[in-house]
Amino acid sequence: MSPKTQHAMLKLWHAWLAGGYLVAYVTADEDTYSMHLFAGYTVLIAIAVRLVAGMLATSGPWRLPRPSVKDSLAWLTARKGRNPLFAWFAVMLLAAIGIAAVLGAFADGMAWLEDPHEAVSEASLWVIFGHIAFVTFMYGGKRLLARTRDALSDFRLAPAKETSR
Repeated sequence: MSPKTQHAMLKLWHAWLAGGYLVAYVTADEDTYSMHLFAGYTVLIAIAVRLVAGMLATSGPWRLPRPSVKDSLAWLTARKGRNPLFAWFAVMLLAAIGIAAVLGAFADGMAWLEDPHEAVSEASLWVIFGHIAFVTFMYGGKRLLARTRDALSDFRLAPAKETSR
């Protein structure tokens, strides 16, 4: 399978996971419980598919991330290659959303797990926001920051215009 196809499939998987999570989060009340269950199991299946695909993949975007402190420290000194925070965020997201989905599935039969499920789901939302902010900054924010810095330095370096009356 070509890398372009693998990336397209990974984007489709992201949409599947994000859509399922969003529907599950929005429908987490008494009136829409069946939709919440359906969305939650959809998220659980998406996580399971990702883990199985990641274990089978030897390389490429589907390979499970393997963050390491050693690699992260090496990257901080060299600043070359892919930022290791991508791998750390991927692991945190898979873990947080996966735990929330598993707890939700078990809470369906064991009511005492409803509060832990809700707590992990709320915490995972903050991991998701952090992930979105990080990816947005890494792919667009750096350029915007550089352009803003350049514009400000041009503004400061420009000679002041004299006004005469």
